[in-house]
Amino acid sequence: MTLTELLLLSFGMPKWTLANFLRIGDNPAYIVVLRNTLEIGVTVTALSFVLSYPIAYSLATGGPVLRTFLMVAVVLPYFTSVLARTFSWVVLLGRNGIVSQIMLELGWVSQPVPMLYNRFGVIVGMTHVIMPLMILPMLTVMASIDQKLLRAARANGASPIAAFLTIFLPLSLPGVVAGVLLAFICCLGFYVTPALLGGLSDVMITMEISAQVVDLLNWNFASALSMVLLVTVLIFLWIGSPFFPIEQPLGFSDDKVGSKAIGRRQLGTHWLMGGGSVANALDRWLPSMGGRGVPIFAGFLAVQLLLPVLIVAYLSFSASSYFVFPVPSYSLRNYQTYLSDPLWLRATFVSIRIALMAAGMATGMLAFGLSRGGIRGRGAMIALVLSPIILPTIVVAVATYFVLVRAGLQGTEFGLALGHAVHAIPFVVVIVVANLRDLNPTYVPPAALAPVLWSPSAPSSCRSSCRRSSSPPSSPS
Repeated sequence: MTLTELLLLSFGMPKWTLANFLRIGDNPAYIVVLRNTLEIGVTVTALSFVLSYPIAYSLATGGPVLRTFLMVAVVLPYFTSVLARTFSWVVLLGRNGIVSQIMLELGWVSQPVPMLYNRFGVIVGMTHVIMPLMILPMLTVMASIDQKLLRAARANGASPIAAFLTIFLPLSLPGVVAGVLLAFICCLGFYVTPALLGGLSDVMITMEISAQVVDLLNWNFASALSMVLLVTVLIFLWIGSPFFPIEQPLGFSDDKVGSKAIGRRQLGTHWLMGGGSVANALDRWLPSMGGRGVPIFAGFLAVQLLLPVLIVAYLSFSASSYFVFPVPSYSLRNYQTYLSDPLWLRATFVSIRIALMAAGMATGMLAFGLSRGGIRGRGAMIALVLSPIILPTIVVAVATYFVLVRAGLQGTEFGLALGHAVHAIPFVVVIVVANLRDLNPTYVPPAALAPVLWSPSAPSSCRSSCRRSSSPPSSPS
């Protein structure tokens, strides 16, 4: 419904016209803005994948202490506002910030290097926010990979690198595709980070949409820009589908589409397995560091994930009213203000209630239906499900508001929770389907019948037969 509202607004409802779309095509500045959006999105997605894979791998294969530390580093940023984390990067990358001071002290540079208000700052800030979204889908798949397969490959003469390339990496590809998909479409809808860290030459389409909404109140043109962004993303994914199997993490089971996905997966697996001998030779020339190279690198990256959060916590004890590093003096006045203000406390409890309702609405059966159900037009449904994180949040919020007004839910906590659920459902679907796609569907009917067969009212013969069928078969002599 929200997409329908945006579509109608883009055509100038109630005065139908194509002027908004013609204006976009006639002005080359909007083409440049769209190109900037795609370039930044692809760069951040690629960098996030390179930095996130070692962390996800260490989370799936490391020891309990390492896994605990890495999980804290991945999850904790979710509890910190994106706005606060972006301001922490202003402190870190500023002209007199921590990074600049360290580089000057080490003698790497003779004067501060500009790292803010340019594309470098945008990419760094967006990568920090996107990495957890890339790690979690990959982890859900990596955690289900049997480590005995790697040990078997090592026992048969494969080096650690060869065992990884021929066994672990191919089995983790569904999670990789899910993470890349989720990261890319989130990058296209970013607003806060590029607006605060970017310069005039790095304007993204979300910033232009926000300017049309906030400054000019031109909802029709903002909706047209949103529709152009959505169509561009869908075309981009369709063109790259031979190399980027979007159906793989989203559970397509159609014969035609499924055969194409399997063929691409087998081709990639054969290519990776063909490099096993090369990896064996390469392993002799690379320093192994006692097998701790990847965990050490993952731990270093985890520290970088935690650093902005720690900076925010450190600045919360500042006596200054502004972000100043280092803090001039320490004080608890910020916490005292929060605990003594009934408005802040009421807002906190309202946020908790809305979050619980939104989580309950987002974690429904949609992911299971998309991965297992025989649904026609599944591609169109997936496009609709993913659209709220492709489109700018402010535009989706306004379109949702129009829907809530018609339903009489505006200004209510349930209506606000419904708006949050619309934005949360795509994240749930992509992450959950990445794990459900490999679940054997033959397990579902017995699991559904189990409560009936084991109920006290069920005949004893049914329970005994169920017990016999569930017992493991005897091993052959």
